[in-house]
Amino acid sequence: MIENYIMLEINNLHKSFGENHVLNGINLSLEQGKIYTLIGGNGTGKTTLFNLITGFIKPDKGKIIFKEKELNKQNPVIINHFGITRTFQDLRIINQLTVKENILLSFKNNPGEKILNSLLPAGIFQKQYDEFEGKADQILNKVHLKEVENNLASEISYGQQKLLTIACCLANNARLLLLDEPVAGIDKDNYTRIYNLIIELKNEGRTILQIEHNHKFVESLSDGIWFLNAGKATFFEHYKAFINNNVVKDIYLN
Repeated sequence: MIENYIMLEINNLHKSFGENHVLNGINLSLEQGKIYTLIGGNGTGKTTLFNLITGFIKPDKGKIIFKEKELNKQNPVIINHFGITRTFQDLRIINQLTVKENILLSFKNNPGEKILNSLLPAGIFQKQYDEFEGKADQILNKVHLKEVENNLASEISYGQQKLLTIACCLANNARLLLLDEPVAGIDKDNYTRIYNLIIELKNEGRTILQIEHNHKFVESLSDGIWFLNAGKATFFEHYKAFINNNVVKDIYLN
């Protein structure tokens, strides 16, 4: 049985862009091994919060703490090595590489990443390459992409591309996954695959924070909901409490 603890804690977080005060004292926490959904209207700061957690932008004030490490002054590479990764709405896959090559490129400490290593004979790193190949095959099977592993990323369907972005997160061995609209605009089969995959990741002890607007998906796949509005975050323990809240009804559901 997995013992849960607070994996990520955000205290009094502020972020403005000029006169636009997007986040105005956010307090938020995520428990290890749970699935949370981040909901809010356009411009309420959902993507901004993802960018702050992953170090792409810096807060004006407040603290972001992951496993007792403060992230505020860390760059995205260091934060990634701590165990946090994310997907993007625009997917950020490399279309000119195959599905499997995209996954291989996502492994940490890949010997092919370093310029010096690329000048050395490949045989020196053969054992590590073989290990990555084996892990890539496991991930391909896990995300139902084994049959298209040699297709270019540009050649597979949009739903498969979304699965590929999650596969790259798994290759990265992240413990906290930030998923940006994982099932938006995809077909029924890949919706089911992503749904089941997220449950499987939770059962492995990973923590998920997802931005998603599909109400059926949110209702059945959220251990808690964080609602962003007016620069603040409000927590709801379940979907029913969320949709019955008067502020949510007036601002978000209407």
